[in-house]
Amino acid sequence: MLVRLTKILPILIAFGITGCGMMPYVNKVLPDRKVDYKKEKQAETDLEVPPDLTKSSIDDARMVPDISPAGTATYSDYVSERKAAGATSGAVMPQIGQLEMRRDGDVRWLVAQAPVKDVWYKVISFWRENDILLLKQDAKVGLMRTDWIENRADNKSSFVPDFMRKAFGGTDTAATRDQYRVRLEAGKASGTTEIYLTHRGMEETSREGAAGGDGQATWVTRPTDRGLETEMMRRMMVFFGAPDKRIVADLAQQDERQPRSQLISNKGRSELKVMEEFSRAWRLTGMALDRGGFAVEDQDRGEGIYFVRNTDSGQDAVKKKGFFSKLAFWEDGEVEQENQYQIRVIDAGKTTIVVIQNSKGIRDNSATAKRILELLHEQLK
Repeated sequence: MLVRLTKILPILIAFGITGCGMMPYVNKVLPDRKVDYKKEKQAETDLEVPPDLTKSSIDDARMVPDISPAGTATYSDYVSERKAAGATSGAVMPQIGQLEMRRDGDVRWLVAQAPVKDVWYKVISFWRENDILLLKQDAKVGLMRTDWIENRADNKSSFVPDFMRKAFGGTDTAATRDQYRVRLEAGKASGTTEIYLTHRGMEETSREGAAGGDGQATWVTRPTDRGLETEMMRRMMVFFGAPDKRIVADLAQQDERQPRSQLISNKGRSELKVMEEFSRAWRLTGMALDRGGFAVEDQDRGEGIYFVRNTDSGQDAVKKKGFFSKLAFWEDGEVEQENQYQIRVIDAGKTTIVVIQNSKGIRDNSATAKRILELLHEQLK
């Protein structure tokens, strides 16, 4: 699509210089940026509790991101891997008490005055209300992950009007996709739940071929958008029924961002030193894992261990680069292919140490383990 638009750029320029009479129209096609996600038609029927996976309904014939991106993928390949598990539930929606936003530096999360099992159903209902599909729901771990969703506001703010896109063979889909993860944990106070929401993003870019471009597009990662995380949490607060004054007050909290982590070597073994006490470091590490694309299969806060699997890799990813090349630390030839790890968070008084263990609980000092610590450091620093 980007290549086609390049070819018609002279025509667009001609439109742009026809005079001030065009300005009212330009104002309409260049509105303030906002979140306006495309509604998924299957949400009402597919988003029941608790299915394992739900299929995507993004109508995009071009290349789209995959959950196991070992190279490029067509939309048909993407859809074929989305297996619907339509288990239904007739559960009555529980009543949730007060919901408020908490902040620790630049990190935000929500706290609900209700147990995890009740909040779980309410959050499921939130995604359903917004017609957003879930690719994963794991009530045991308290983790849910949305499909890659299209923010139509990005398309509406494009310089190219819809009628011109269609006239020249383009589409009216946005060139970005967003995905959210929500993780629920029992709060410090009895009967409360902490809700952690993280964002991951993709954007479409032109793929250059041997002749300067083959007319196709690929999807690449874009940085985590903390603003989108905050906006989605705000919408969740509204859905939960939080008072307007509470929402405004919570969002007005000042941002205090300071370095939190440092990569160190202890007797030749790599470690991540987090300048926070255990409870805060545990929370921050969990969010860093979510943003980094790791699937938290289980967790034991008492032992300080996250049991994780890297969902952005596959055995083929050792041989080929995928969409998430930044996270694909397994692509180097000397790196081991193990895909399951234990992230150990160790209480050290006023600070905390994070180390990597293999699936058997043995300290791992491999190149892969070092890259995992580097990724966590990048998210925490």
